[in-house]
Amino acid sequence: MEQTWESHAQSKLSLLDAANGDVVVCSLSARPDQLSAALPGERVCFVSPLRNRSETEWLLRGLHLHPKVRHLVLCGEDHRATGAALVALLEEGLDDAGRLPGSRGSLAPDLGRASVDALRSQLQVSDWREKPMDDVARGILDLPSLSESRSARSHQVGSAPERKPFLSRRSSFPLFTSDIADGWLQLLNLVTRIGTEATTEKGDHFAEAMNAIVTVEHPEEETPLPAFLDLDTADLDALQRRFSASLPAWEGLDQLESALAGHGSASVAFNVVEEKLFASFVFRSCDVYTEWPLEASVLVGFQREAAERLGLGLGSSTFIIHSARLFHWDWERAQRVLGESFKRPLPLQIDPSGIFLFGNDGGEARAMLLAHDASAIFWEEAFSDPEDLSWYIIDVMPWLLPQHMRYVGQECAALMRAIREGECYEQG
Repeated sequence: MEQTWESHAQSKLSLLDAANGDVVVCSLSARPDQLSAALPGERVCFVSPLRNRSETEWLLRGLHLHPKVRHLVLCGEDHRATGAALVALLEEGLDDAGRLPGSRGSLAPDLGRASVDALRSQLQVSDWREKPMDDVARGILDLPSLSESRSARSHQVGSAPERKPFLSRRSSFPLFTSDIADGWLQLLNLVTRIGTEATTEKGDHFAEAMNAIVTVEHPEEETPLPAFLDLDTADLDALQRRFSASLPAWEGLDQLESALAGHGSASVAFNVVEEKLFASFVFRSCDVYTEWPLEASVLVGFQREAAERLGLGLGSSTFIIHSARLFHWDWERAQRVLGESFKRPLPLQIDPSGIFLFGNDGGEARAMLLAHDASAIFWEEAFSDPEDLSWYIIDVMPWLLPQHMRYVGQECAALMRAIREGECYEQG
């Protein structure tokens, strides 16, 4: 399904006088339809939301489509620093690699450096963030009329590609990682591979994975954000300030749980185990490309801060997302970041559960789980069918790392071939 700017605008933008208006208003906090009545319709072409990257891109396409627009007005409270990002873009443009100023991210392919520079040379930006709306409306009337000097340019933008999702149990999807950035890649991979198609009430298409569970085992030292993560410190700082401003001075974990639960997540729970602070965050639904890495990073920041204040170590963070969503406007950039950065298999991680030994015991597939130093046998079983052995291990030991489960399947398959063909089995 191809989307044009006009079809997108029907549900996303408030069009006032698209034929003659020379001003576009970017609303950073209120919905466009909430502002329209307060703005001078004789000057305003349309009012655009500006809460994330995709809305910035649709704004730029709309500016190209309406060459009479010469003024861009920003208004409202810039909670997510999207207004600051747009101002920086129009002041500095994209860099040589096509990246946004101060960010690791880039715009869609149809909005290249030349496209952005054309707008930069023709638009006058009025940064009226935090101004009262009455002052904004009066200010728009006082803006000078400027001559039109560019031609209309329409953009045809692709949507999610036709695909056949892998079959899945659609019940729960446990993911394990050592940092938020890799967890983000795993979420994107999950939704693109098995996500079922759905549509919002406003007609936006997305792929959805139900009940994704991301467990992050944090390293002892906090690590910097990797280059592939499509956000920057300004994004994090803006959301951090927003959270902090609304959090009371908490004295106990119960108070902190209640305060954090109001920020996108349905519930928050902290637990202290072996002198470490563990956390569980539950989301009803989440945009996995734009929202999850930001909110997860900030929530982990509060978990880390609470652990330090209480004199505890940092335990794992578990994120339970009932509806993990990837919207169609982020499909192309999700595929790009996965292709460039989602490299598997990962280096072998030692599973704390122990070491598996497999063998062909007179035609039976036998396995045992030993301590790492081989000082104790935790478990031992034999099955006539190696496939039954692999299923048994995975069913009764769900705590194993994904790499360990993959290894179990690999060895049981090798055992099956050896038993059926009468070959010698050697554990790999």
